[in-house]
Amino acid sequence: MSNTIWFMEGLSSQRDIISGIQAFFKKTHQAIRVIASHRHHRNEILSQADIALIEPVDEKYRLDFIAHTVKKYGVKALHCGRNSLWFEAHRQQIEALGVSLTTGASSLATLKLADDKVEFARKMESCGLPVVPSERIESANALRERLASAENKQALCVKPVTGIYGMGFWRFDDKATPMSAFTHPDSRKVHPELYLHALVQQDDFKPLVLMPWLPGPEYSVDMLLEQGQVIAAVARRKEGPMQYLEQSGPAFELGKHCAQVMQADGLVNVQTRNNENGEPVLLEINMRPSGGIGYTLHSGVNLPALFALRQLGLCSEAEAKLLATENFTPAVVRSMTDVILYPTVLDNLSVSNESL
Repeated sequence: MSNTIWFMEGLSSQRDIISGIQAFFKKTHQAIRVIASHRHHRNEILSQADIALIEPVDEKYRLDFIAHTVKKYGVKALHCGRNSLWFEAHRQQIEALGVSLTTGASSLATLKLADDKVEFARKMESCGLPVVPSERIESANALRERLASAENKQALCVKPVTGIYGMGFWRFDDKATPMSAFTHPDSRKVHPELYLHALVQQDDFKPLVLMPWLPGPEYSVDMLLEQGQVIAAVARRKEGPMQYLEQSGPAFELGKHCAQVMQADGLVNVQTRNNENGEPVLLEINMRPSGGIGYTLHSGVNLPALFALRQLGLCSEAEAKLLATENFTPAVVRSMTDVILYPTVLDNLSVSNESL
């Protein structure tokens, strides 16, 4: 089957992406085949695909694994969710196999820029886009000095220069008790002295971003782009546990503009937050699908399916753009904790890589 698309190891949204594609094509006359692979036995993800593969743990075998799989199954399109820098560095070898590659970008420089939140902010500012003021902190002493000179520590927050899922984000609050960060970690508030005390214990200091706390709300704009051109987009406005699916407004337009400037390619995500004037400013861009991309299906816009349609040449750009607007309906969603039955045995598992 020539209409074969392969999703290699991704982040938490890999399952939702595959499920979205499978659900869409079950309702059409178009037949496609979805391959999913992962380094680990993530059966809850792999079970969603037509064919499941276990990737080699050592990256030195990755290129041979890709070549073997592309040839055996006639893969037409390959999407990577993790290790995008490796894939982009090997784009020429991979595409020489006759398969298209999607890494979220089209150059190593762009991927590295997106990973560095301070450099990203500087680049966006130079392009005239509103962005949260971001200051690079290179040491615990530098942070202590900066906080000592701040008029209002509660107006500042910090996070790692590189990272995902908001890991390491803390808002400073000199009224917080020493135990509050432990008893109420979801508040993401910490006393500056407690944070600094922990910071100086690190043997290997990793650069931080110091920035102002913004009142919000926060927006997450999920998009499908092709070489910097927006094909489809849905914004999620986050207010407490609720997310409002929208397809208009300043944050929506800012997210699209940012992705265009970054020449994003594939399923990507831009995050913004409103400042004290109620105006959206850029926080970051993720050159990969967001963890919440599955939520956007409730708006009637199936971004993963549109991606598959375009990668497999099953619809034109104009048709994809029409689907992305005609099918949209505003919606409100709420994330719920759920449990699924874990398939202990995969009846779709291939042993195509057992010789590698």
